[in-house]
Amino acid sequence: MTQDSKASFWAAALGRCPVCGKGKLFRSYLKVAQACSACATDFKAEDTGDGPVVFVILIAGFVACAGLFVSLVAWNWSIMTLLAVWPASAALMALILMPVLKGVMIAAQIRHKVRD
Repeated sequence: MTQDSKASFWAAALGRCPVCGKGKLFRSYLKVAQACSACATDFKAEDTGDGPVVFVILIAGFVACAGLFVSLVAWNWSIMTLLAVWPASAALMALILMPVLKGVMIAAQIRHKVRD
């Protein structure tokens, strides 16, 4: 049972198997499972490399820099407040986005049948 493209990307973004949408994609925070527990899709060959990291850096960095700029110019926050808020928010965004984007990249690899 396969899903359409949109559903498979959403399933992978939520940490589920991009093929069936039921089994787990990750066995821990960023460790990809050997295979899906529901449909037995093999995930051993799926390797995202540094792809998700690039997107995480671009997204989190842009949001943090824009937020820092607006906070400084429009709201006149102190330097200590800026240094307390924006690096922590960038780190939190990176931790949240990493498994999501890794799952989406794995779904793209499966969808396009990418192999070594």
